[in-house]
Amino acid sequence: MYSKPHLPDRRHAIVIGASVAGLVASRALSAHFRSVTLLDRDEEPAQAVPRAGVPQGRHIHVVLPGGVRALDRLFPGRLPELVRAGSQPFDYGQSQFHMCGQWMPRIATELYSLAQTRPFLEEHLRRWVRELPNVQAIFGASVTAPIYDGSRVTGVALQYAGSGRPEELRADLVIDATGRNTRLPRWLAGDGYPPVPETSIGIDLGYATGRFRAPGNLRPTHPMLYIVGHPPRETRVGVRVLVEDGVIFGGMGGYHGDHPPADLPGFLEFARSLCQPDVFDVLSRSELLSPIAVYRIPTATRRHYGRMAQFPSGILPIGDAICSFDPAFGQGMTVAALEAEALMDCLQCHGRADESFRRDYFRRADAAIEVPWAVSTGENFKYPQTTGRRPLSFPLTRLYKDRLATCGDAAVIHDFYRVVSLSAPPRILLRPRVVARTLGLWR
Repeated sequence: MYSKPHLPDRRHAIVIGASVAGLVASRALSAHFRSVTLLDRDEEPAQAVPRAGVPQGRHIHVVLPGGVRALDRLFPGRLPELVRAGSQPFDYGQSQFHMCGQWMPRIATELYSLAQTRPFLEEHLRRWVRELPNVQAIFGASVTAPIYDGSRVTGVALQYAGSGRPEELRADLVIDATGRNTRLPRWLAGDGYPPVPETSIGIDLGYATGRFRAPGNLRPTHPMLYIVGHPPRETRVGVRVLVEDGVIFGGMGGYHGDHPPADLPGFLEFARSLCQPDVFDVLSRSELLSPIAVYRIPTATRRHYGRMAQFPSGILPIGDAICSFDPAFGQGMTVAALEAEALMDCLQCHGRADESFRRDYFRRADAAIEVPWAVSTGENFKYPQTTGRRPLSFPLTRLYKDRLATCGDAAVIHDFYRVVSLSAPPRILLRPRVVARTLGLWR
């Protein structure tokens, strides 16, 4: 469907990292390269369990509607398999959201999300990628550095588990999908390239997640419930998500040092302290199935590779290697899928992986990042403790976004959900009719 004749410089591509971003990148590349090699330093899990290299894999993961559509384009016809195996589809507009001090209207939008554990999703994506005849996945392989020929990356140096001998693997394109701890900026600096421009937003988010089994009479009728404290006086959030096998994931989060504990009594007390009791009411009467997992994110970081005057050909980042979001907004996997779409489209449009190809990819990737970055950081900046440069327009955009969310107009809320679910561009919220209805000037 997406393939075109393989060109001389599209013999072999390498993807470093076999998490969601690496798997969707492998799919995008498979239509345009004779062969694709996917490398990951972890051993391949025998079943859907969290991997050591993905510490956030024990926490809540939802694919937003924009990501669902991207996955459906990347893997046509395969998403029903996820649902049959236990992934929970739901209309995003029917979610139970408490924000800005009130419950959001629940409306039918036909914007469908998928709720499941991350290991469950990765297991299916790995299988789908392995079924591609020109993709080889190699686990237990640690990439140590890129290999150059002049200003072009032509492969990677790596070591296989159990072997002390370094080896080289050549490629026409290398994709870095190693996540928020990517070594690409250090590699570039070590090879004489200028520092990668970064925007860093200090959020000091700590969160904790437990897996629970609720009695039948308490099992949620809708997969998603999300309670957000009213900034700046309330720094706590709580979420309850129904995933496969009838398991409920309960998550607690807090900004700027207000972090939930890992012991069950403290975790439940944190849930009790939320501005609404709904998460506590279910979790306090449910069975904890495994130890509570904790994680901390000091900053959200966006790397502006497209602004670099010098950048080597033959290597590109994707996913958290470009931008690591505030995870409380559940945007990361969706943006990775959108970036894989951008990669696929660039390969379709450009004859060679040259400078114009690279610039087009960074432009498209930035477009995929811009809206979720603005949504999450706009909420982060409501806390005075958040560090980073606030846009000059922040006071005005904050007032307007809060008004959008609380105006009670179903048509406005529908468009608001389209934007925050990464299904439509934010400019639809500036249409005259939307502005008028938001401000109560149109009935």
